[in-house]
Amino acid sequence: MITQIDVDDDVALRQAHAATERSAAVDRPWSEPMAFDEWAADLRFKDPGERFELWGAYDEGRVVGVAMTWFPDADNTWMVWTDLHVNPDFRGRGHGTGLIEALTRRTREEGRTTLMTEFHVPGDDLEGHPYRRFALARGFEPGWVENVRHMPLPVPEELLAKHGDSAAEAAAEAYDVTVFTGSVPDEYVQGLCDLYNLLGVDAPTGGIEFEPEAQTPERVHAYWDLQKSQHRTRMIALAIERSTGVVAAHSDLVVPPEPSTQVWQWGTFVHRDHRGHKLGMAVKIANLRHLQEHYPGRSLVRTSNADNNAYMVSINEDLGFEIVERGVAVQMPVKPA
Repeated sequence: MITQIDVDDDVALRQAHAATERSAAVDRPWSEPMAFDEWAADLRFKDPGERFELWGAYDEGRVVGVAMTWFPDADNTWMVWTDLHVNPDFRGRGHGTGLIEALTRRTREEGRTTLMTEFHVPGDDLEGHPYRRFALARGFEPGWVENVRHMPLPVPEELLAKHGDSAAEAAAEAYDVTVFTGSVPDEYVQGLCDLYNLLGVDAPTGGIEFEPEAQTPERVHAYWDLQKSQHRTRMIALAIERSTGVVAAHSDLVVPPEPSTQVWQWGTFVHRDHRGHKLGMAVKIANLRHLQEHYPGRSLVRTSNADNNAYMVSINEDLGFEIVERGVAVQMPVKPA
């Protein structure tokens, strides 16, 4: 049975959480389970710019498959995003197919034309991996591939100095680089939103074109409040043009609560008008130094970027990030009713 799950139904949500964690750990020894309360807070969060639906596949009265689904309402309203998981003990019984069929109907009901999802493939066999075969057999088409990389911590100071000193020197000609924890001062919030909104436009995404996002100071503050309630610590490094006060670049690290030992790199972006000053490297290293000073016990930083994003690939390789898996984005065209 496929049906929508009420996110306030604690019993069903705990079953959905268990199925998601079991699925996410398959062939991924580095996968860290997320505490239920932290995971549930994400699903229960009300974002005024998009709607969320949780769909479940039931087997003998228990949730064994999950599709976390987002409907953007402030931008890119032609699309629907979903993250699909099936407990490995219940695969091969039609639960994944049933969820995709339900989401295809929902996409059509909403008058949208594209259903998108992403899955992770450890190793190099992108073409032959079962997840890819499953997606293509059900109507999805290739989108783009991201390299998911890990960097062991701590990063040696000599490596930070090697790349950081030259980047800091280049940035210092016209920019100040500062790390903020939890949030940024009000005078920089709109500028940071401007960077967030352009990231999807400038990042390589194959043949899929995105319009700018519609992040606002109100939405961003709500995200920050959510992360504080989850006991996550967000570190935001900004490069600010000294003469204008313009936010030219950012890099965001998120430290999840213990017992996690990892750190998430959630984004690094340099505005197109301010490239060529090593700002990407400058904000990344400023954040890493802040991280290692205040969270010395963490084991690695996890990041991802498109495999054809040459600039960011070179920065990550210089810092010692190594590929552990690929994130494969696929899209399904959905014809109107």
